[in-house]
Amino acid sequence: MKSKKLAALGLTAVLSLGLLTACSGGSDDTNETPAGSTPPVTESGAPAADSPANWTSADALATAKIAVQEGTTGDALVSDTYPDATVSRFKAVTACGMELLNGRVDCVVVDSLPAQKLVEANADKMMILPFAASDTKEAYAIGLPKGSELTEEFNAAMETLNENGTYDLLVQKHISNEDVELPELPSYESKGTLTMGTNAEFEPFEYVGDDGETLMGFDIDYAKYLCATMGYDLEIENMDFDALPGALQSGKVDFLAAGISITEEKQQVMDFTNEYYEATQAIVVLK
Repeated sequence: MKSKKLAALGLTAVLSLGLLTACSGGSDDTNETPAGSTPPVTESGAPAADSPANWTSADALATAKIAVQEGTTGDALVSDTYPDATVSRFKAVTACGMELLNGRVDCVVVDSLPAQKLVEANADKMMILPFAASDTKEAYAIGLPKGSELTEEFNAAMETLNENGTYDLLVQKHISNEDVELPELPSYESKGTLTMGTNAEFEPFEYVGDDGETLMGFDIDYAKYLCATMGYDLEIENMDFDALPGALQSGKVDFLAAGISITEEKQQVMDFTNEYYEATQAIVVLK
């Protein structure tokens, strides 16, 4: 299968997470900091010498206060690599951002694209450090039950979308935020319905639209085209990220698409398609 690396593409998407800004507390012209926290800036407005904004390597995470999305690669990375760090776990990336804005953690460790979305929504307050939390890259793929015959069907459909240009258009729309028109779903005679498990807290891959109900994002549209190409109707179940493996094993869902990384641990309980995205773990701090 032709491997498309989204991480190499220019990221120009604009995030509308006004909730974070609204919950940041205080006005923009104050440097007040919660008791026990290190002031992020000096009186001159420059970052304090020991501010996370001045970290020079990921080694600083060793004793830091870190917010992560529960059950994700960032969670596993921080827990395994930095046992002396204080880790706060949340169900959503936005909640991690609120914890950072409120001064209760030093940083957020999260996948590179959601990190960029978080910063774009709070460009006057947050920044991504110029080095990753780890040199290791991770690959996203669709998760399926062990031994599932659907794995090869998905791989074939992924190849078809690569070759006919649909994959590239999805990248342009959801990752590069370009104004492109997606093709109509291919017509098909339904072989049945597949239920997809996801966690809509991971923009731009899956998130809830402004109406508070519609699921949107790269993985959502990608799954629609994949299922139509294979000849299946699609239903989507939104749930907590850490509940996804259990839902797959119990048969509640037929496959998972939620920015899921291929790891040895996950491979013990599920099969994976070919990869469709490569990511790193970014470190988000206050300016």
